[in-house]
Amino acid sequence: MSTGRDMVPDVNLTLLIRCDWAMRLRLLGLSLCALGLSVLTGVPAGATGSHGSADPVVTNYDSEIRVERDGLLKVSETWKLSNVTGTFTRFVVTREHLPDDIDHVQKIEDLQVKAGGQDKQTEVSTDGDVTSIAVADVSGTTELNFTYTVRGAVAKTLNGTEVQFAPLTGIGLTIQEANIVYSTPEVTHVSCFAGAIDSNTPCTLAQISETAGPTFQQQGLPPGNTVRMTVGFPEGEIAANSIIEYRKTFKRAFSTDAAQLFSALAVLLLGAIALLLLYRVRGRDQIDPRRVVPASLFSLGGDTKITFTPPSDLRPGEVGTLIDERIDPVDVTATIIDLAVRGHITIIEQEHETEYARPDWELRRVSNAPAEELQRYENVLIRAIFGDSDSVLVSELGRQVRANLEQVQDALYDGVVKRGWFKERPDRTRSTWATVGIVTTVLGVVATVALALLSSWGLLGLAITAVGVGLILVGRYMPSKAPAAGRVLGQVAAIRGELLEMDVSELPNDQHAELCSRALPYAVVLGGSDRWIDALVGTDITPGEADEGFPWYRGPSGWHLQYLPDSLRNLTTNLTGALFAR
Repeated sequence: MSTGRDMVPDVNLTLLIRCDWAMRLRLLGLSLCALGLSVLTGVPAGATGSHGSADPVVTNYDSEIRVERDGLLKVSETWKLSNVTGTFTRFVVTREHLPDDIDHVQKIEDLQVKAGGQDKQTEVSTDGDVTSIAVADVSGTTELNFTYTVRGAVAKTLNGTEVQFAPLTGIGLTIQEANIVYSTPEVTHVSCFAGAIDSNTPCTLAQISETAGPTFQQQGLPPGNTVRMTVGFPEGEIAANSIIEYRKTFKRAFSTDAAQLFSALAVLLLGAIALLLLYRVRGRDQIDPRRVVPASLFSLGGDTKITFTPPSDLRPGEVGTLIDERIDPVDVTATIIDLAVRGHITIIEQEHETEYARPDWELRRVSNAPAEELQRYENVLIRAIFGDSDSVLVSELGRQVRANLEQVQDALYDGVVKRGWFKERPDRTRSTWATVGIVTTVLGVVATVALALLSSWGLLGLAITAVGVGLILVGRYMPSKAPAAGRVLGQVAAIRGELLEMDVSELPNDQHAELCSRALPYAVVLGGSDRWIDALVGTDITPGEADEGFPWYRGPSGWHLQYLPDSLRNLTTNLTGALFAR
């Protein structure tokens, strides 16, 4: 006897038996519900409103089931009811849960219910695994005639196909006699069980009749019990028409079966290779990063004086942008200090109202600034700071500077491209690849959701998302330096070594403060600023007396050069906050 069924021909008998037990447990729950309703209300679950003293029963249930070649079941039923008044409800199990998140679904179609030749009002609803058919306005002794079609009841088995059908399921009434006759082509086996859902008690009669087809009969079926029938067919007689639906579970949505897993891994591997090739072709600098070109910030002039001569006329903001391919707050702050050291701005530290008061500085434009050509980004920065005035407090830089800061950054990016260090602006390169990465990531997320809801290929969507995230990350490194930047970077490497290792005491005493001040903005960007600030502090020849400061930096009354490290550290912090805080 075969009681289970499978989705494909390769399913083994163990799976079939497990499926049968799963169905039994569900029907057991349905039966218990029906019996519980009978106990609580005193009226069978299949009917309401009985007024007679006799118990309502189904005196006869007669059914003829014609199995079509395409697997459709054409069902005709006659229900003879006694003492049933109100609404009569019967149930059919229409969903069977199989392993691997697969459901076999049966659909009831073309339903008609008549009594005495007149159509009866019916209400069909499906709740979970069960479809209920409620017939209203049933009175006393009634004969109801059901006709309907069942689609999806024929499943593939190891040796053919098989119908499993349980039209008598969880009825809250006693069924005194049930007779079911199948009209079918050749059959291989039949089985029938009646009683509690987990019962193996055979029906009163289950036989293959040579004249009438498979015949089943059950005498005295108590309320809440069921009759389960199975009819098997040889290969090619009846077509399997199982309706397969997949349960929406995380395990199925992100299946790790071979096809799904290997496809996702293939996308990840190909994506990683593509990202690597993309970086090597588009993002890798076209220079040797280990190259060091002899260079110095200082040179000996014809009059034996040391002059400050940065190689390639490098400015601190340009150096910082060239190194990390982006404009950082330190690049702008170092540019402001550099403009001050070169005589275009004077930084004046304000008087401290109290010891704990927040410090402030006045930035004052120098009217008789040196006649040197400023870089475009330096002019834009000066206009952004001062506007139409000649002085401004750091605490009041506010929105005007931040509103124009983008123009400063544009000018600086355009400047490094104009020098030939980059083929295109680094910020635009990063933005382009970030956009591509974000679009790919969004498409991956959409694909993940769609594939997870509609199929078991969610892993493939996650792989696409991962490639998109990889594009976003790699996009940060896509700006590439042009060959012309190679020599300049070699010079910057030499300058960094000089700033970090040079013996500052070797500088002439009469030029010490000037040369250390000129080197300081570069040290702010490249490192070693503390030692150059200390060198400026070391120019104090009267430690006990108050100092005015330097031409580019003035302290308040009572200020000493020993305060310079803290003053510059606070200035840098406050400038960064004023320029970049949102």
